Amino acid sequence: MLAYGHEWDSEGELPQTLREVSLDCSREELDRLIEFLQDVREEAAGEELDSLSHWHFRDWNPAWTEQHSDLIIWLTDHTWTKENQE
Repeated sequence: MLAYGHEWDSEGELPQTLREVSLDCSREELDRLIEFLQDVREEAAGEELDSLSHWHFRDWNPAWTEQHSDLIIWLTDHTWTKENQE
């Protein structure tokens, strides 16, 4: 698994590979995040994955606004590490 990050308003810039990621959330937000991840797992089950298989938390959560961070899950059948990302 690899984590990437973007600055606010970084349109057109390449993401930075992150060594560590922190999520600052409430218990309610954590519950919604877990539900989102479970839905992604269910939707992807048995599907053929390609390089474009991804889900946005912002699309899943109707309460999301531009003041919140988006979480994008890119799902592949390949295990990515910093050493093999190219």
